[in-house]
Amino acid sequence: MRARRRYAQRGMTLLEVLVASAILAMMASMIWVAFDQTGRIRTRLSERQEHDHLARVAMTRITRDLRAAFLSLHVNQEQRSAAVITAFKGRGGGSGGARIDFTTFTHRRLRRGTHEGDACEVGYRLAEHRGDDAVRGMDLVRRESARLDNDPERGGVVDVLIPGVKSFELRYFDDATDQWTDNWDTTQATGQTGRLPPRVRVTLTLEEGEHHDERVYRTETPIMMQRPLTFGLPIY
Repeated sequence: MRARRRYAQRGMTLLEVLVASAILAMMASMIWVAFDQTGRIRTRLSERQEHDHLARVAMTRITRDLRAAFLSLHVNQEQRSAAVITAFKGRGGGSGGARIDFTTFTHRRLRRGTHEGDACEVGYRLAEHRGDDAVRGMDLVRRESARLDNDPERGGVVDVLIPGVKSFELRYFDDATDQWTDNWDTTQATGQTGRLPPRVRVTLTLEEGEHHDERVYRTETPIMMQRPLTFGLPIY
């Protein structure tokens, strides 16, 4: 009886302590792995949601500008006034990515009393990323000039629309040939003078995650005014 009481009051052996410590270590390791995996998934989902939001905003902005693109046959009657050229000039892609410059009716006057209208010059292209080294790829930038001039490819303010872009591609549907083409230029006699494409296809590819996963966003948008504006011109 006394032997049983002594055995019951005796502490744990070294082997029991080692076994219990090993079990606790295994449980702690499993809990840490679970929390680490949850954190990684949350970070990945947050990054994906942010990319989705930026891509949707960029696509909405591009399609809004393209839908309101226009050409005009109007010229300045005063000799002292600077020449104004409306154009639609774009290339589909290649090593440097797509680039497009055109005139559109999407300008918003932000300051009261400024001599600005709805018409503006807009351009989209890829530019080298500056700043955060953790961002891979290039920046999709948007250029806007509130004043139309004789050079539709320069001038205005350039803003970063979305960083971390792997590729930016544009294609234009030509109803004259019933085919998609990579280039459109209304400034050249051998191009598409005096007409705009009925539809434009926009493709944006982003990189995300540690494994450089690609996310492709694609949309098509019509251009509402395909023929040059001629209202107010003299009738002969």
